[in-house]
Amino acid sequence: MDGVIRTDKLSKSYGKSKIFALKDLSISIKKGEVYGFLGANGAGKTTAIRTLMNFIQPTGGSATILGKDVVNDSVELKREVGYLSGEIALYPRMNGQQFLDYMSSLQQIKNKEYLKKLIKTFQAQLDKPIEKMSKGNRQKLGLIQALMHEPEVLILDEPTSGLDPLMQEHFFEIVKERKSKGATFFISSHNLSEAQRMCD
Repeated sequence: MDGVIRTDKLSKSYGKSKIFALKDLSISIKKGEVYGFLGANGAGKTTAIRTLMNFIQPTGGSATILGKDVVNDSVELKREVGYLSGEIALYPRMNGQQFLDYMSSLQQIKNKEYLKKLIKTFQAQLDKPIEKMSKGNRQKLGLIQALMHEPEVLILDEPTSGLDPLMQEHFFEIVKERKSKGATFFISSHNLSEAQRMCD
C-alpha cells in the first residue's frame, strides 16, 4: 500500500493570533519504510505526532493512516498503531508485569512468544514498581508495549531517549526485523547520526 501514513498540509495553531506549532506538513510514507522525522527540540515533532494520534486535533489539513482518517477513525486506528510518547508517563504504582498485562488486555497480542522475546532482549524489570524505575527502564517498558502486538504501523517519539548504547543497538535490530516483515515506522529524533543509521 502506497502512503501508509499521509498528511496533506497538516497544521495546528493556537489562539486568536494563530501561533503555529505545526504548519502545512505534507508527507507520504510507504509500507515498510522507516521514516525519520528530524528537528531540533521545539520544532513541532511532538505536535505532529500528537495530531497523527488524534490526541490533539488539527486546525488545518488532513492525515490518514492505513487509509483511515486520523480524526474520524481514531478509535479504530489506535488498535492498529504502536505508539510511544516522547514524554512517557506510565502507571507509577504498577510493576512492569502488571503494566504489560494491563496493556495486553487493551490491545490483543498475536504471539506471546514475541512478547517474551522483547522482555528478554530489553532486560525489562517486571517485578519493580514503575515509580522506582530509572528513565531508561521506563523507556524499555514503553517500547515493549508499543511493539508487543506486532502492529503494521509504529509511531515513536524519541524512542532511544534514556537507553544505554547496548539497548539502543537492540532497538535498531528490532526496527530492522519489523521492517523486513513489512512494518512501517514514523520515528521522531533530534539525533542525525541515529536517524541516518536507522531510517530510510
